[in-house]
Amino acid sequence: MKTIYKYQIPLEGAFSKQLPKDAVILSFQCQDAVATIWVMVETAHNDEERHFRLYGTGHPIANIPKDVGLHYIGTAQEGPGLKSVLHLFEEVKKNE
Repeated sequence: MKTIYKYQIPLEGAFSKQLPKDAVILSFQCQDAVATIWVMVETAHNDEERHFRLYGTGHPIANIPKDVGLHYIGTAQEGPGLKSVLHLFEEVKKNE
């Protein structure tokens, strides 16, 4: 069954998250001072590890492996507990 779940994400440069296979990330925002993604999932699917990067405005985007691209997810604006504007990207393998 398709369902929308929310997941807290760490305020780190690079991190991984277990999400159901084929999950679609709908939004990235700060809710109650916590960085959060909302994801449409198929509850019957097994989890898979997905990799993300978080960058602040004005910070360099560096050290990306040559076989990895970045897919933009969204931007979270300043708010309680979030002192800067953050931009979330998912790492995706480039076709060779």
